[in-house]
Amino acid sequence: MRQAKITAYAKINLVLDVLRKREDGYHEVAMVMQAVDLSDTIRLKEADRNWITTNNRHIPMNMNNLAMRAVTLMQREFPGKVPKIEVSLEKHIPVSAGMAGGSTDCAGVMLGINKMCNLDLTRKELELLAAQLGSDIPFCIGGPTALATGRGEIIEPLPDCPELHLVIVKPPFGISTPKVYGNLRADEIVEHPDVQACIRGLEAKDKQRILDAMGNVLEESTFELQPKVKTIKNGMSACGAKHVLMSGSGPTVFAAFAEKAEAEVYYNQLKPQYPGAILTRTVNKEQLEERVDLYDQRT
Repeated sequence: MRQAKITAYAKINLVLDVLRKREDGYHEVAMVMQAVDLSDTIRLKEADRNWITTNNRHIPMNMNNLAMRAVTLMQREFPGKVPKIEVSLEKHIPVSAGMAGGSTDCAGVMLGINKMCNLDLTRKELELLAAQLGSDIPFCIGGPTALATGRGEIIEPLPDCPELHLVIVKPPFGISTPKVYGNLRADEIVEHPDVQACIRGLEAKDKQRILDAMGNVLEESTFELQPKVKTIKNGMSACGAKHVLMSGSGPTVFAAFAEKAEAEVYYNQLKPQYPGAILTRTVNKEQLEERVDLYDQRT
């Protein structure tokens, strides 16, 4: 049996719109999701039992971890083909950040097992399996740029985003996604972001059109629950960024730039105020194709 090393990329939302609350309790959404070059490293190998190790004390080291739920799902779906697995998880994506850190780790485990065990599942087949575990996980299987609809699990690939440069601030607290959606009054939303304008910008490879279309209807709900997120967004705008947005349900906020030099100048200005700020960029399809590296397992 071979071992697998997987690079699991974080995501941001360039656009997040909520259309309505559904009868099943979920919300109907339309989101342009984008992978970014901030990643966790996952290593998989055959073991005598399922278990996980991690460098982050905030990650549950048990079967409640999404990465381990991915292992048991694959074992249940493919009995006799997927052995017991040891998962080693090196975390770099901030926890509880609205950047799909848990979801991308889950997707990474599924991608790794698919190759390690020669299951030969297609991306679409993996996405359908992944939807059993969470709404963001199908995007993390596919990506790097996609339209997510339904409750977020229906993924339609979009053209690669032309390289944008991002400065990300994750505050030292988390926020509950269910609480943010529960606090949202979907029928009272007056101004919706223009998802199609963002898609047209992607199709035209027009960075400015993409930046101008950015929007997130969850911001006001999150700001009500945690006003410090609004303070961070306002502070980042005051430092000179024109395009500042909360990612997902928060609490992470990012500033987006068309040019690397502009982002670097802004990052250096922001760093004294937010020492944990991260400078990164968007990811393209070529990078995602190289996510999984297989090698012989040593005894």
